[in-house]
Amino acid sequence: MNQLKIGKFIAECRKEKKLTQNQLAEKLNITDRAISKWETGKGMPDCSIMLNLCDELGINVNELLTGEKINEKDYKEKADENIVSMIEIVDKNKKISKKMILICATIICAILIYIMAKIGYNYVETTVNYDGRIITCSITDNEIIYNIEGIDVLKPYYEVVSTGDETLIFFTNKIRVADKIESHRQTWESMAELIYGKNDHIRKTEIVIPKKDILNNQNNSIKVYYTEEPLNKIKHANEEKLKEVINDSYLIKEQK
Repeated sequence: MNQLKIGKFIAECRKEKKLTQNQLAEKLNITDRAISKWETGKGMPDCSIMLNLCDELGINVNELLTGEKINEKDYKEKADENIVSMIEIVDKNKKISKKMILICATIICAILIYIMAKIGYNYVETTVNYDGRIITCSITDNEIIYNIEGIDVLKPYYEVVSTGDETLIFFTNKIRVADKIESHRQTWESMAELIYGKNDHIRKTEIVIPKKDILNNQNNSIKVYYTEEPLNKIKHANEEKLKEVINDSYLIKEQK
């Protein structure tokens, strides 16, 4: 990067705009000494002021760092050259030791890892394996009622698939990573409550699905499954894939 060339280019562009050094300095809120320093090749504009300088001179940063107007054909090549030059300047004028750079990079990485872990811990959900001890389902004249007994940190999701004269409902339970430890604690407490008959405060999560919302035909048979497959996969499954999902799922209730 040729500072003399850049300085001359700044001076040429300033004169084309019919600006004195003092007028340009006022527009940029700096002293005219700084302008003189640039134009004589004794200094370079700070990064913080480059965009404003380019706006005032009617050029772009790539042209400023090249020290000349650039046609479209040569733009990328000059941009690459300027990037390399900037890297070389940074290397020559390092004020921070490699050790400090490494420390900063390590701190940034640690912060990012912490943030990602925090997000995962608080928001990411994982699918829970089937456990017949805590899952119940009943089908009434008007509703399908799905219950998770003894634990309240599981979140149920479901997908409805109609196949001819059958309506299939696939449930799956998910749990936040943050709640996994709590779920184990609650499960053992609930089992103890059941064993000793202290069931006044047994936890429960319930989903009620009105039949009118899912049945195209009131004569349809209903089958309720628990699946560990992604519900999105079930939603878009063809007949063959749906059979595979059914084979890998647990039938928990049916009404013919």
